[in-house]
Amino acid sequence: MADIEQPAFLAIGESLQHQDASQTTDIVDENEMAPANPFEALQARLQDDPHDVIAWQDLVNFAEDSGDFKLINEAYSSLLKVYPNTIQAQIAYMRHSQRAYPIGKPKLVDQDVIPTPQTLFSQWLKQSPDVELWKLYLEYVRSSQASSRDVVKKAYEFALRFVGQEREAGDIWKDYIEYIKDDPTSNERESQEKMDLLRSVYRRAVQIPIDNLEQIWREWDSFENGLNKLTAKKFLADVSPDYMTARMKKTELAEHHKRIGLFHPPVYDHKAPIELPIPPVLRSEERALLANWRKYLEFEESNPLGIEEKSMLAARIMAVYRKGVIKMRFYPEIWYLAYLWAQSMGKGDDAHTFLKNGLDANSTSFLLNFAYSELHEQSILNLQATANADPKKIEEKKAEGHEIYKKFVANLKIELDRLEELHIAEGGNPVSQQSGQTQNQGPVVPAQNVIELEDDITQKENEFYGIVDPAAAEAKERELERERENERREAILVAKRVELGQVNIAWMRYAKRVGQSAGLRNVFKEIRADKWVCWQVFESAALLEHQISPTADVAAKIFELGLRFFSSDVDYVVRYLNFLINKCDEANARALFERIVVSMEAEKARPIWQRWLSYQMSIADLPTLQKLDKRIADTYPKDRAMKLFAQRYLYLGIEVVAPPSGIDAIASHDLQTPLKIPSVVAPPHPTPVQAPLTSQQPPNVSNGSHVYPSYNPPPTIAPSNPAFANARPPPAARMASPLQPPKRPLPEPDALSSQKRARRSPPPPAPPQRRQQPPPPSRRWGSPQRDDRRRGRSPDRNMSPPALAWFISQLPNPRAYDGPVFNIDEFLKIISNVAVPPPSVPHDRIRSRSPPPPARNTRGPPDYGPYQGPGPRPRRY
Repeated sequence: MADIEQPAFLAIGESLQHQDASQTTDIVDENEMAPANPFEALQARLQDDPHDVIAWQDLVNFAEDSGDFKLINEAYSSLLKVYPNTIQAQIAYMRHSQRAYPIGKPKLVDQDVIPTPQTLFSQWLKQSPDVELWKLYLEYVRSSQASSRDVVKKAYEFALRFVGQEREAGDIWKDYIEYIKDDPTSNERESQEKMDLLRSVYRRAVQIPIDNLEQIWREWDSFENGLNKLTAKKFLADVSPDYMTARMKKTELAEHHKRIGLFHPPVYDHKAPIELPIPPVLRSEERALLANWRKYLEFEESNPLGIEEKSMLAARIMAVYRKGVIKMRFYPEIWYLAYLWAQSMGKGDDAHTFLKNGLDANSTSFLLNFAYSELHEQSILNLQATANADPKKIEEKKAEGHEIYKKFVANLKIELDRLEELHIAEGGNPVSQQSGQTQNQGPVVPAQNVIELEDDITQKENEFYGIVDPAAAEAKERELERERENERREAILVAKRVELGQVNIAWMRYAKRVGQSAGLRNVFKEIRADKWVCWQVFESAALLEHQISPTADVAAKIFELGLRFFSSDVDYVVRYLNFLINKCDEANARALFERIVVSMEAEKARPIWQRWLSYQMSIADLPTLQKLDKRIADTYPKDRAMKLFAQRYLYLGIEVVAPPSGIDAIASHDLQTPLKIPSVVAPPHPTPVQAPLTSQQPPNVSNGSHVYPSYNPPPTIAPSNPAFANARPPPAARMASPLQPPKRPLPEPDALSSQKRARRSPPPPAPPQRRQQPPPPSRRWGSPQRDDRRRGRSPDRNMSPPALAWFISQLPNPRAYDGPVFNIDEFLKIISNVAVPPPSVPHDRIRSRSPPPPARNTRGPPDYGPYQGPGPRPRRY
């Protein structure tokens, strides 16, 4: 009764407040704005930050405390738009609706104030995988006076079809069984139908890993034995294997649910905190949670219960994915996995819904936007393939595809603008301005130093005598920290600018596919006018135009247009130079080279010189090469002549700014630099230590944890040319067999001298050999394996103990390691250079030691830096 009178009381209070306000209008200034309503202030706060969980909780609490159904409707409806299928909000919203429209009583409000329970159930039920909402629905149906027993049974069957496979659905199965037991019967036929229905429900329930599985099994056992012990044994024996499987899988499900935090019963009390997902920041625990969700989804898709009915299995997996996208709303990977599964099951509408709802939650997700664009483009192709397709409708679909990219680009630019404003407010330089717009500006005049002469002299004296001013040191440290933070923010902005360029490139490719050259040029015209455009967009547009019309000069014009803005970017200039060289346009390539190297600093333009030198080595004569070599030497006078000469013969690895390892035989052969085997010859990672071949190999595990090594015998390579038979490979290319122990290292000079003084023992007798048979030669790398039977041992004999071989086989593959990588040489160098103080020894025990041996004459490090060879050791010229 108090709840019914509460709105009237609030209305009277509001009228009194209006009267008091009208009486004081002559005192309050008309231009002065009244303080905002707390509800409106919270709405404005949520409009700025829609993911403020605390503000949402305050908004809901304020609406519930007011008792106004209009505020309650506005609060919960706006919450469920941002966080759909939030079960706590849905149940609270539904209870307010049931209170506004009580069953069998007059309604308290109009239908436009708050929706009816029937309306809310029709909107939520089929999309909600939560059992609690379905329980509320069944309770509402049973309490309705118009519901007959058949209607209630259909409602139970309807609920079990959607959530009957859930672990938490045990209460629904139990209530359904009790409801069937209470069903009255008037004849033998109705009793038999009741018994058959009850047996069918029992049979279905005991095959699902629900929480009260054992209780329902015992009840079924009692029910069947109470009817007929002979038939009970048969019925129970038929379902017993499925029951045992469900019982076993119930434990596995509990472990998965515990790792992902899925099975935590929420609290539905008044003012209970609503559990809302929070956008991740990619912490370690969030990555672990995402990995656990992936494992759980793979577990469910593997059909661990062995469900044979495809519709039942699909309903179970669909409910799991719906739970996943609710709990992990701001993780695009979960949405994409749900989309892939729906596509594989032929559920096109559900796949489209997953992507669309995922984009509502993650508007800046590259994964979901690209997938949604491809799905839309596929619908265009399907429409074009139909007979008598309407061209106007096809053009509308193409325009919708452009709108997808426009919306995505707009969302990314909003984030970029916000980050740049924060960066500029903290004292950073703007990043959005194109580099070409600031090239011709005059030099920046530094601000005048306002330090007095006495302060300047004092500062120099302090620096000379090493006196440190704490305040000045702290200020300097703050300045350095601010500069580092500005550099970090600027790097983030540059990276996000390139990411935006990737979206623009994908947009241009889409325009080329659906609109050919005209569509591509229209999109490029719109993109190049943006302040966030990057040089990759110009390069991609030029290459796309070159593919459409290779003979035209449109691509070169686009490169020239980009050169106006990115002429100081070495990457872009090298790409443009490569394009002209590959096009065999020597005149324009030479003009570009001459124009850039004059206006750019020598050290910055080094990659351009290297690329031009590599090109000239292919087309120019020797006098021209010598002139170019002299010109490079004049440009880089600190570089040594041998280095400049070696650059002329370097192959590969000089076409980009950060060159990979090329072919440099001068460094590897003449300068004894270790040779780095190319990727086409050797694997990119070191070969792991492999166990000897045994009769039973461990299984291959490829689930991401590790892969057991398998035994692969080395190939037997016979030299085709006798000249290569005695050739020795470079030092780094010599390979030792993993099954043979390493050779004993050479002793130090001191050890040799001590061994000379020691008494030598005679060598062991050599094994008897057959007459006229030379001793077996030592095997070289690449030579055929010798026959072990000649030495009297089995070829399958293990060179390591069985326990050690088993241990080596259990070690994970080095490729599975994703942690930090340390430079072992540098690590050992640091340890060897550590000055460890000797232990304290009394003076009477100190023995005189011989002086240390003289230092060896070693070659010093090279005196140049930019030229790097393929090996880890620097070249020496």
